[in-house]
Amino acid sequence: MDAALTGLAGTTVGALAGFAGAWLAQRGQLRQQREQRAYAERVRWLDDKKGLYRDLLIAMYGWHDSLVSIWRDEDDGRLSETRGTAYKWGVEASLIAAEPVQAAVEDLRGRFLAAQPLILSRTRTTERPPLEAVQEGLALLESALRAELADPHRPEVHRRSRSLWSVQRRPSTTGTRAVERA
Repeated sequence: MDAALTGLAGTTVGALAGFAGAWLAQRGQLRQQREQRAYAERVRWLDDKKGLYRDLLIAMYGWHDSLVSIWRDEDDGRLSETRGTAYKWGVEASLIAAEPVQAAVEDLRGRFLAAQPLILSRTRTTERPPLEAVQEGLALLESALRAELADPHRPEVHRRSRSLWSVQRRPSTTGTRAVERA
């Protein structure tokens, strides 16, 4: 009878260990799949944002160039069109952008609207050229866009000596993830 109880206890412990092992493996797989989906979503959003932000910058530079042409008495008659395009892309970017990009777009729009009357009235100022503030705003917008598009979770790929490509992550001291060669 002791052998039967010992066998039953061993079978029970083995079954519980097998169940626990299967549960842990399934839990790990689910977590890995969740992380893969989250990463794929981040990459998809980054790809979508790249195109939108490219179009936004092109539109803002178009507005800038139209004002420059007016300032140089080479008006191409496209100010209204380029301003409307810049507003359109600014609104679209504001719908999905993080707060720093939204603030940079609003700041740049304000700089354009402050410079535009000076240019249209041909007011020559001795302090600063009217578009200098706009150029600073464009640089700030570009920095905000680059910062938002920088994905700290994207792994870097490095070539290992005498082996296949590998990707390894290690925590860095700066708070972002750094990559080291394996």
